Amino acid sequence: MQKRSLHWDDLLTLSTLIRTGNYSACARELEVTHATAIRRIRRLETALGKPVATRTDGAFALSAAGRSALAAAQQMESSAQRLLREVEDAGSGVSGVVSIACTAALGSHFLTPRMFGLYRAHPQLEVRLETDNRIASLARRRAHIAVRLARPQESDAIAQRAGSMGFGLYAPVRPDNAGPWREQDLDGAPLCGLLDEGLALPESEWTRTLAARTGFQSNNLLAVREAIRNGLGIGLLPHYLARDDARLTLVREVPEVVREIWLAYPREFRGASRFRPVIDWLAGALRQCP
Repeated sequence: MQKRSLHWDDLLTLSTLIRTGNYSACARELEVTHATAIRRIRRLETALGKPVATRTDGAFALSAAGRSALAAAQQMESSAQRLLREVEDAGSGVSGVVSIACTAALGSHFLTPRMFGLYRAHPQLEVRLETDNRIASLARRRAHIAVRLARPQESDAIAQRAGSMGFGLYAPVRPDNAGPWREQDLDGAPLCGLLDEGLALPESEWTRTLAARTGFQSNNLLAVREAIRNGLGIGLLPHYLARDDARLTLVREVPEVVREIWLAYPREFRGASRFRPVIDWLAGALRQCP
């Protein structure tokens, strides 16, 4: 009888497929082609001699063999990540690479200008700031530390609340020096805002309640700010991004919209010599977010 063997890549692909929910997202995360992801699952099924998952109502349902394979894959992933984290923290002192995942606006506009103090205290440190509005996977080593705008859900990660983010309704500065806008002056003004993309963002939900005409939308908050600056409309912006902007004026506070800011990182990093100072610095910086 021909000997059958399992490939680690196939087990990893199954784990990623079930977590992401579809082949396209699975392939993007693993940085392979769509066809390769499908081929790996087929090869796993051939090795096991049984199907591992079926597609029902848009979701994957695992077979008994698939559940066993997924458990083995998750155990292997956990062991591999634990090994890497132990090796990463084997050195002494604060030096080396620390990767931080954060949204584009918060990372580039708020955190980066404040990093000089961190580098001055730890000159051998190298920070890699990954700015993306998608949630970075800690388990897949997309980042060492993640800054999230909602409580992290990973069961194997520490969730540390770091601060909160306030919002206001902003408009462009009036060009005629006629003083601040009044809300009645802005009746009928188009709205600029974030594309929700199915994420049920509080700021998008609030904007929809205004029942006003949409003038501009983007998945990038910096683009939304630029649209308001240049007169495309008014919109909800976090204070850290707009309060000190000479080209914007605050129409009114919006206290009903608040986003919590959280840090997420693996438990192994809690007291790690390389990561602890960066975690503490992030917590201190984010507490100052208006």
